[in-house]
Amino acid sequence: MRLALLAWLAGAALLAFPAAAPAPSPTPSPNASADALFARARSYWRARTDVPYLRYGALIRYEHNRHVFDNWWDAYERTSDKAIGLTPLIDAAENNRRLGGVPFSIFGVKIFDTNPDAEPVRIDEPRIDPTSSFGVLGRDNGGTLLAPQQLGIGVVPEASPTGELREITSVEVSARAYQIEIAGTDRLADTDAIHLTFVPLRDPETNRLRDLWLDPETGRTIQETVQGILDSKPYDRIKWTVRYVLVDGREYLQQLIADEPLHFGIDTTLPKFEFDFVDYHFPATVPQFTFDRGFP
Repeated sequence: MRLALLAWLAGAALLAFPAAAPAPSPTPSPNASADALFARARSYWRARTDVPYLRYGALIRYEHNRHVFDNWWDAYERTSDKAIGLTPLIDAAENNRRLGGVPFSIFGVKIFDTNPDAEPVRIDEPRIDPTSSFGVLGRDNGGTLLAPQQLGIGVVPEASPTGELREITSVEVSARAYQIEIAGTDRLADTDAIHLTFVPLRDPETNRLRDLWLDPETGRTIQETVQGILDSKPYDRIKWTVRYVLVDGREYLQQLIADEPLHFGIDTTLPKFEFDFVDYHFPATVPQFTFDRGFP
């Protein structure tokens, strides 16, 4: 009886003092060589000087039902505040082909379409900053995708308009936001690029950088992989490859390629999706009312 009482008291004590939570994993020690290379990459971006205006071609290309869809825009950027102006370039015959047919849906889910080449999703405008570092210099995610009606085209928005999803920031990312390691050297764009890998030590939803390839001579970013772009679904859910091109001594976005299928809703999956930015020009002036907002 006494032994049973002692056992009961011991069990009660254990219930009164629950086991302590496991200690958090210690933060790994920084890799000084890798951190120094990342600092070089950030220094390269910080030293950048931009021309007042950019003009370029912007393409969204995706695949659905083994058909490739291309959507082109004539694009401008005002680099002082990253305002973007986009004019769609429409092929009338292609547009008619995409819009033909009748979709059949049950409870909002499309079952089939009489036109197998019908455009499966509405593609919004690619309001992506072609000078973005995608996380090297700051927590910039490249911009946002917005439909024209969301931007109030034709009016001058307020400084922080409702519905504006763009994130423009100059907050610099500390190297210790990540554990950075040197993975080796890879041949990219005719350069033996140093490959750095990044594991976020906190806030993985905002610290999105995962890989970076830089020119060992200059520190120029050649390519990255990031876990999500923009601030909207489904673009912020998957990994992307980011490629840059050097034009007149400046770094510009060349491609954003989805490394995984994009899922729009519950009934549409695009196995391949990419943004392309081509034919950069640097006009001294631009037509009036080019941009979606006035000067700040």
